[in-house]
Amino acid sequence: MTHNPFADPHQLDSNPFEDPSVQSGLHSNAHEDPYGGSSLYKQGAESSYSLPSQSNQAAPSGDVQQRLDDLARRERELADRERNLTAKQEHIRKHGRNNFPPGPWPLIYHDINEEIPEQHRATVLTLFRVWLFLIVTLLINLVAAILLLVSGASNGGADLGAAIMYVPVIGVLSFLLWYRPVYNAYAKEYAFFYYMYFIFAGFHLAFCVYMFVGIPSSGSGGLINLITRFASGSIVTGVFCILATVGWALEGLASLWMYKNVWAHSHGEQGHSLAQAKSEIQMYGVKQYLFGGKSKDLPVNTSQA
Repeated sequence: MTHNPFADPHQLDSNPFEDPSVQSGLHSNAHEDPYGGSSLYKQGAESSYSLPSQSNQAAPSGDVQQRLDDLARRERELADRERNLTAKQEHIRKHGRNNFPPGPWPLIYHDINEEIPEQHRATVLTLFRVWLFLIVTLLINLVAAILLLVSGASNGGADLGAAIMYVPVIGVLSFLLWYRPVYNAYAKEYAFFYYMYFIFAGFHLAFCVYMFVGIPSSGSGGLINLITRFASGSIVTGVFCILATVGWALEGLASLWMYKNVWAHSHGEQGHSLAQAKSEIQMYGVKQYLFGGKSKDLPVNTSQA
């Protein structure tokens, strides 16, 4: 190659691509699209556009899953409600609205909050508790009678036999003959039910006195049997005879107090009379009470309101 004697000695070995004008042209070609657009800008635009698209697709997926979970939960709740409703319908089909006594075979409907007027609910609830305490006392008396036999009481066998009979017989009859009538009396304000209660609650008071005395062979662990057991040194039997004696005393006093309150309500506040009770028997009869099953089956007496 021939050396140019007029060339600049500082540029003999320089790279022609390092010329500023060449670098400017190359740089512009790398970034500018030949049709007037920027390729890098387009790629960045495409990239920035695609990201929101992916996030927008993820959001509906989460909403769908949440809706599916809610739908499954509602289906489970509906299935539970359907099972409960089916069970209730089957119970009503077999037993009607009966709910007492609790268990698989309820015989009558008993609901103080639903059937008894609000101003009388406390009284009826107390009467119900008096009846429940009677059941407890009968069971304690039965244990005392068993111990009388075990401890060698001369009439222990007769006491035990009578005590066993008292639990179901007195328990059921007391409910049907004095508690149920007074329950219906407060529910419907019929003189017939009040007088039915007065008659059989009177027998119940006499029975409590009889059991409190505790005559041998009477089936009671009352006072006389209590004294004889402590005299013979049967301490455990004597303790249960004390419990039975106290139980009969409390049952009798509570029954007497409620008898007085019911009498005051029937004759003082409502003015029920025996003649009115007789007329109600002629209109409805005892059969309506015994076989009607529910106090709501009788019309409400508005004449004494």
